[in-house]
Amino acid sequence: MMIDRIDNLSRELCTTPGLAGHEQKVCEIVKREFLSCNLEPVTDNTGNCYVKIEGTDPKAPVLMITAHMDSLGFVVRFIEEDGFLRVERVGGIPEKVLPATEMVVGSRKGGYYPAVIGVKSHHQTEANEKYTVDPYKSLYVDLGVSSREEVEDLGIQIGSPVLYKPKYQKIEGSRVYASWLDDRGGVAVLLDLAHELVLHRRPSTIWLVATVLEEFNFGGAKVAAKTIKPDMSIAIDGGSPYDTPDLKGEGFTFMGKGPVMDLYNFHGRGTLNGTFAHPAMVRVCESAAEAAGIGLQRQAYVGGLTDVSNIQFEGSGGVMCLDLGFPIRYCHSPTELSDLKDMEALSLLIKQMADSLSAQTDLSR
Repeated sequence: MMIDRIDNLSRELCTTPGLAGHEQKVCEIVKREFLSCNLEPVTDNTGNCYVKIEGTDPKAPVLMITAHMDSLGFVVRFIEEDGFLRVERVGGIPEKVLPATEMVVGSRKGGYYPAVIGVKSHHQTEANEKYTVDPYKSLYVDLGVSSREEVEDLGIQIGSPVLYKPKYQKIEGSRVYASWLDDRGGVAVLLDLAHELVLHRRPSTIWLVATVLEEFNFGGAKVAAKTIKPDMSIAIDGGSPYDTPDLKGEGFTFMGKGPVMDLYNFHGRGTLNGTFAHPAMVRVCESAAEAAGIGLQRQAYVGGLTDVSNIQFEGSGGVMCLDLGFPIRYCHSPTELSDLKDMEALSLLIKQMADSLSAQTDLSR
């Protein structure tokens, strides 16, 4: 069953560290799965891993589907004399969840060491400190060692990756919580698509791309788009549900109700970039959802971007783009929560979209 494959892939991907700029271990899983589908993976200089599924009609639109392998986290920026690490953030880290969080620190020897972000004991915390959020630069990572020399003997140095401790846990029904469902769950969907799309031919050529650096600067997706020159692109990423007590009434996307289509997103925090869904892509998506009997949720929000925010501007005339995702609660925190059924439905939806494309597809605005 597809849901079992997505479950197994998500478990492996979510428990494999891969900070932006350090995606190699995740990429090895991606390459293995592509090869198991009799596809020939190519890894470019940025670290993207992609495959081509040749279509039958050169006049049909070329579709590129991406999901990003990298996660947010930190890098070591300073090592104290007594062995504590100071870190610099990579991506949108929620600082309020950091104290006492379990972490892992990468070594140049190839392994990862357990660690914890320090927090002042409750008994030693002044009253005025108990309700404040500590900025990440004031925090430190504790490896349990006592000197800078011990840290260096472990192979940890300036620039070493520091990430949330990997986890993956199935809970009630088809739901799971894990580290980095954004976007290892998306990569699992991408790999599930590889297994499904090779089963028969279709008019359009499809490129599947596991990208790097999305949480940092979207650089991998830009390089992939320059290389592939697609007509259309879909980014598989997390959607934002509004079904928890703190968010009820602010939106209409819910876990367990199917894939999420972004009609609009905008970063809104100093980065002047975002995406309006291309009308042709919306039509193709809506028609595919109806044909497959899949519930499709619609979302418009401020506060995040995906790979297509940069892909859309590539090529001589730009690329038709659409964000599609699955709901993720508690996104960017150490423990994210999703429903495997939403991920399965997303895979089915994108497959239906790919199968429906032809030279006759209306791609007008």
